Amino acid sequence: MRASLAVALATCSLAACSNDPVYIPAPMAVEAGMDGEIFQTSLTLPIKLETAVDLAERMRRATALMIEVPYVKVGDIEVSVEWKITNLTSMDGEVLLQLNGANEYFEYDPVMAAMGIDEDEPQPPGLEGDVPLHIPPNGTLTGLFREDQFREASIDLDQITRGNVNPFRATLTISKNATQFSQLAPQAYDANGEPLPQMSTGVVYPREAFAQIVRVNMVFKPDRHMRLEYTVRVRDNRGIMHDELDSAPPAELTVFNPAIYVPPAPPP
Repeated sequence: MRASLAVALATCSLAACSNDPVYIPAPMAVEAGMDGEIFQTSLTLPIKLETAVDLAERMRRATALMIEVPYVKVGDIEVSVEWKITNLTSMDGEVLLQLNGANEYFEYDPVMAAMGIDEDEPQPPGLEGDVPLHIPPNGTLTGLFREDQFREASIDLDQITRGNVNPFRATLTISKNATQFSQLAPQAYDANGEPLPQMSTGVVYPREAFAQIVRVNMVFKPDRHMRLEYTVRVRDNRGIMHDELDSAPPAELTVFNPAIYVPPAPPP
């Protein structure tokens, strides 16, 4: 038994277990709240360039499924975000922390998603977080967006954008274990600005075509002067993260250019 365990450990060590976690710190700590501002900080995951073999296989799958298949899919990597917030004042404070992001197709920004929505109406939610957090005077609070939360955020983002699912519906429905989702027709409105029922387009996205978040956006909304620090943890199940991570030569990294998601607005 001990010999078998030793062999297994040696094999794992020699193979450098591809899903051993790697850690990518945020580019810098950010401070906000001095003038009531909201701050967003982003970190793009250092993904290697797609190989010709991978591209050919992706095109083959896309042809078979008759839908677009992303380079980085849900399940290729598992991501979590460790964060720390420090209250830099001598007063009690409150902060909202949102996890948003972008896949290779679309970026979800609740501020942009709110365009055309009256200020008195409910505003589009973040993908994760968005719960008030209390920070004592000169205190520190730490937390974690877990792998399953990040997976949920990735699927919600794909449902909202390619699937035309209402952001509230997507974020309030647990989809992290979903095997597929149906694309809905874009939201339309009647003459009074009331939303009309959405019908399915008949397009179904199977799990193997779910797009993974590849850029992490942290939105920081403190009511006092506070500092946010965070680190992104990645388990690479597919071997697509660059070995040099954020130190990799830019020419060896995939450049993603997602469109900003803007939902159809009701008539004025």
